[in-house]
Amino acid sequence: MATVQKKENLTISIREYTDGQGQTKKVWKTIGELITWDDGKQSFEMWGPTGATKGSVFEQNEQGGQSQQQQAQQPQQYQQPQQAPQQAPQPHYQEPYRG
Repeated sequence: MATVQKKENLTISIREYTDGQGQTKKVWKTIGELITWDDGKQSFEMWGPTGATKGSVFEQNEQGGQSQQQQAQQPQQYQQPQQAPQQAPQPHYQEPYRG
């Protein structure tokens, strides 16, 4: 069974404030842990109001993708999906019955 090699806090900045010397500071909140195992794999645990969520960290090359070195050489560009312009439905007018 794998053993824990290292645990690191996962933190986010929840707000900013100005201290007495006029410097902008951040307030940090710990929301979970990043765990490194002795076999080199990583997992995480995030804490929230409904309990903890656990998961594994995968590198892209482990999933059959490019290595990190190849990724650095080829910058990825985001392309917004192309959508046909939507036309508003035309109102349907019907002559009143004059029987």
